[in-house]
Amino acid sequence: MTAIQECAQSAGKDGAYAIIEFLGVFAEELNTTSLASAEQARIVQDVREALPQVLQVLLGVISGLEGSPATDTPEFARRTGRQASWRVRAWRGLQQWLQFGVPGDTLFLPLLEAVLAQLRVLAAYQLRGDSDESEIAAATTAADDMVGNAAMAARFGRSVSETVLAHFAQPWLAQVVEHSDSEGALPWATMVVTFGETYTEYIAAHLDEDHVTAYLRLVVALTQFPGHAGLDEEVSVQPLGLWCLLQEALADSDTKSNFAHSAYADVVRALVAKCAYPPTEVWAAADRDARDQFTAYRREAGDALLGTFYVLRGDMLGALVDSALAASDWRHAEAALFALRSVGEAVPQDENDHLPRLFAPGALTQLQPGLTSLHAAVLSLAGAYAEWLSAHPPLLANVVPRVAAALNEPALVSTAVAALRRLCDNCRAQLGNAVPGLVQLARDSLQTLPSREQQRVLEAVADVILAQSPSTHSTALAPLIMSLLPALQADVARLTPDPDAQAALIDCLRAIEALARGLQFADDIEERALTGDPEATSMLTFAAQCYCDDSLATFRAGLLDALNRVLAVPEGLSDDLLEAMLAAVGASVRRGPHAFAPDFSQVISFVRCTWEACVARAGSDGASVISARWADLCPPLLQSMAQLATVAAPKPWRSDADTDTALGALLARAIGDICTGLAHAAPTLEAAVEQQPVVNERAFDLGARVLLERPGLLIHSEMAAAHLCKLGVHALAVPSRLALRPATNFLGTVVRLAAPSARTSPASPLLQALCSEFAPAWLRATLAGIGGALPRSLLPGLSELLFALVRHHLQPVRVWIAELLRDPSFPSPHASERAKRQFTQQLLATRSFVRAKAVISEFAIQCRNLQGTSYAS
Repeated sequence: MTAIQECAQSAGKDGAYAIIEFLGVFAEELNTTSLASAEQARIVQDVREALPQVLQVLLGVISGLEGSPATDTPEFARRTGRQASWRVRAWRGLQQWLQFGVPGDTLFLPLLEAVLAQLRVLAAYQLRGDSDESEIAAATTAADDMVGNAAMAARFGRSVSETVLAHFAQPWLAQVVEHSDSEGALPWATMVVTFGETYTEYIAAHLDEDHVTAYLRLVVALTQFPGHAGLDEEVSVQPLGLWCLLQEALADSDTKSNFAHSAYADVVRALVAKCAYPPTEVWAAADRDARDQFTAYRREAGDALLGTFYVLRGDMLGALVDSALAASDWRHAEAALFALRSVGEAVPQDENDHLPRLFAPGALTQLQPGLTSLHAAVLSLAGAYAEWLSAHPPLLANVVPRVAAALNEPALVSTAVAALRRLCDNCRAQLGNAVPGLVQLARDSLQTLPSREQQRVLEAVADVILAQSPSTHSTALAPLIMSLLPALQADVARLTPDPDAQAALIDCLRAIEALARGLQFADDIEERALTGDPEATSMLTFAAQCYCDDSLATFRAGLLDALNRVLAVPEGLSDDLLEAMLAAVGASVRRGPHAFAPDFSQVISFVRCTWEACVARAGSDGASVISARWADLCPPLLQSMAQLATVAAPKPWRSDADTDTALGALLARAIGDICTGLAHAAPTLEAAVEQQPVVNERAFDLGARVLLERPGLLIHSEMAAAHLCKLGVHALAVPSRLALRPATNFLGTVVRLAAPSARTSPASPLLQALCSEFAPAWLRATLAGIGGALPRSLLPGLSELLFALVRHHLQPVRVWIAELLRDPSFPSPHASERAKRQFTQQLLATRSFVRAKAVISEFAIQCRNLQGTSYAS
């Protein structure tokens, strides 16, 4: 007999109370204490052997509150006189001891029966207003753990379900929920829902049984608990997830049940009522946290409504449409529209029974009184059903004008723009006849809407224009570019270094960028054309021909001219203005044709002029003169160069002259200037790289993009590649991930492309020469970092570069590494000759990166003298 068994067995009636504290603390401490595995296994075995006696003691204390039933609803006659605090400790102790695992066939089911019976006693006291809140909370928490026990559900699901449902179906539980406030009902609701979430499959398979129907009516009652969720009650949020789980279980089991249809119909009515906003005075009095909780409840209720739709389908849709059209006040109409919006993604496009009534002209007028909240709900609904409306084009004539009209309402602008974007995106092909009106709407938005909303409207309208024949693009765009170009020129003429004066110009450039984004052909169309797809090639070639139109050419020339005039006053060029200029041009620089795209040579010239104005100009002696703000202004320019390197190549639909020479010269100039700037920025290049991580990252990313996308450019920018390879040596010595990661990515790419087995390209001889020149220095810096010069957190990047060197250049690396490791103090004085030899043999012998990482990690530990410490585990 174990000590625990003896302790429990020796407890008499009063002794049980004496040891209750010990039993609770013992279980809690055992669950949180770390012991040796053998010792812990022995104690756990002792605990399991003692479980029957311990649970009997705990139940004896818990049952200190007793009663004798007189009728269906028990009347309880006496108390034992024991304090409730002891019973609370016993309930908590029971919860702790349950974690050790209770045998289901011999102990769990009888224990569950006893616990549920005692809950009924507690419920009766709560109904009389004579209960202890802490005891209710402790008891329902323990019961919650039992009915939510996944292991018991897997082994004895049917027995547990029948036991629990037999109790839950009785009136006492529904009564205690019905007659309690939110705080009193919440612990009971949590327990009820936990059971349903654990035994959902059983419930779905037995829907028409009396106990199950009674249980689901109880869950419906929780769903429609009185009050406003988040403001004055928290009960109704509990069952929302259960309804979703039950719907999925019903779908998996293919169960047909009239009761399920009826129950979910009740759920819809309950959720729509609960989603209605509180009366104005209640909402005004609520604090921000309460409002946020109500909003969060609506989101979760929306998910539950979506699941409900999969059960009720058309019946639910019809009921919601009827409810919206027949609502007597705006709050209930808005709630019905919210429910319709929540299920929008699941409604099939061929639904013709109910939604046409909702989007009919008279119905939309009826649903749009002057009240902002209801009007916003109508706009959101239109956006949610944009895909359905694409299959019902005649109804667009009722919807689009109402969305457009809402743009004039300041309180509705954001919602209206979101709806317009979804309509334009989903119905672009069906809105061809509406293009003139949409273009006028976009022109008006330039005068009336905030900058961000202007951009969203312009991009949405451009999306519709792009969906029409390219032969119509010029005519459709003419009113917009005739508005934007004069505004741009006027803003440039008024430009000063004052930030406020630049704001209007930045807004105009962002509007042009948004319009250009909407006119971009889809990436998959460009990809198909580049791989020789005849249909896609024909489409893009025809578009390129149409874009030679005089009005578009005038706009392109005017845009570049205006931007070049900005560059004439570089001291007034802010970071935001530079980024806006580059983005306005970059949005049209694509692999496919674009209405606003200048010749690549013009774009390269513009970027070069921008670089000279902002970063570095040529001095009288030919050397670069670095500007004071070079580090702030060069990252966006490097990003633009990377984009050009990707797209500026001959295409079937373009007749540009070869741009590789000009672009290669620009890259060489930019990388050379960066190295000069870094050399002047700090006493050492390592310090400069650490101080300018963004410049470092953009430079190496540009090099990697060129290597992967256009390696042929390197023959026109040999110095750029050489500068980056040399800069990489210094970056490998910087103890910063921001410096090291871009460098190892670039250098690893060079190593792979310079391998003898790599696919031959025009740049192959250059890359092989660079690798031969700089790889020994890269290897030395990498081994130094592994040996302790850099933090262990940087080992992954160093390991990738070292493995690439070994894999692709094995023979020279074998020689270089032998020479480097002859130095007794390199890479660390803690590394013995034996450790170095073993490291070299294992590293050079493996072809697995996983194995190489393990070898490198083990060597790094030896170099840091960390063997036998927790770092080595």
